[in-house]
Amino acid sequence: MQERNYSVEFWRFFLCITFMLIHVFMIYPVMYWHIPPYMIGDKIPCSGAMDIIIIFYIVSGYFLMSSYKKNKEKRKGKKSTPAAEAGKYLLKRLKGLYPAFLIALLIGLVLSNIYREIPIKDWPFTAIDSIWEWLGTIVTSLGIGNNAYGLYTDGAHALMNGPLWFISAIFIVGYLVYYLLEKCEDLYIGLIAPFSFLLAYGYFHINGISPMWYETMLGGYLNQAFVQAFVCMGLGVLFNVIITKLKTHKFSTTAKFLLTIVQVICAGIVVYHTLFTTNFYFTTIHALCAILIFLTLLNEDYLTKLLNHKIWKYPGKLALYIYMLHFPIIGVLYKSFNITNIPCLAIITVVVTLGLSMALMVLIDHVITPWLNRKKEA
Repeated sequence: MQERNYSVEFWRFFLCITFMLIHVFMIYPVMYWHIPPYMIGDKIPCSGAMDIIIIFYIVSGYFLMSSYKKNKEKRKGKKSTPAAEAGKYLLKRLKGLYPAFLIALLIGLVLSNIYREIPIKDWPFTAIDSIWEWLGTIVTSLGIGNNAYGLYTDGAHALMNGPLWFISAIFIVGYLVYYLLEKCEDLYIGLIAPFSFLLAYGYFHINGISPMWYETMLGGYLNQAFVQAFVCMGLGVLFNVIITKLKTHKFSTTAKFLLTIVQVICAGIVVYHTLFTTNFYFTTIHALCAILIFLTLLNEDYLTKLLNHKIWKYPGKLALYIYMLHFPIIGVLYKSFNITNIPCLAIITVVVTLGLSMALMVLIDHVITPWLNRKKEA
């Protein structure tokens, strides 16, 4: 059995912390300078974190492919349909993620209503009006409406937890990719995955459109975040195929040393860009992120082996809950407690979010998941 690669958990934790910080730093210019979030650009610390969402997509696609191969091996000789198998995969993902997703949405709803001073008698209306968020369709733009803007303006949709669009992508795009693997594996791996990535990123590059910003902040008519999720999860599938073949070969010390040099360069630029931003074009950063996570998943360079320690198991798992909870917490801390000092807001947000994330993880692991498993056994 292949050992777990804990260096992946390190990058998950690091990236989620930076996502939390950029949303903290975004508050001041939006509230006081009245600058729309998508126009802030590199004017604030950690704004480069918006360029590294590709890492999450690639990792999701990589492990989706691992799940597909295991399931395919397990059911050898058994007849099934692509829709049935993709449905089983989706149900598995819903079982693992939707309880936390639902709780995060509920927290977002309550805190949004408090933040926007909506009377309690109107809370049922805001809950019903956010039906598409409950259904997890945010990544398709169904439900996002004023979702991402909910922190800053009034609108029909009340949920103040826009970042949950990524979890929505795991559900919807994950189903689509899994279905294509079941229906036409060779066609998908050999043609659809690589060329859809090239065509989509060619469009993003030539038009100077970073898909992360324009889709999540504006609900762009091209559904750019949906497209990015699809093509980058496909890239993760391709990485799984390539890495599986590479792992059958023994790497020499020289090869490992050269891979380490590449990994150190990529990691250094990505981390620096994330924290302070650089003048690199966003597609260049995306390419460096792809190389970084490819080498991390390959696990042959010495930097990755250094980071591959089980100390990152817990923080990596906690990262999911940090990502889900941080956004509404920031808004309420800012308004309810009038915390306008940004460094102070950052520290308090990190402490509160970590505490609530730990509590939610315990609730999911020790109460909700065991209950769901018992229901299945019954």
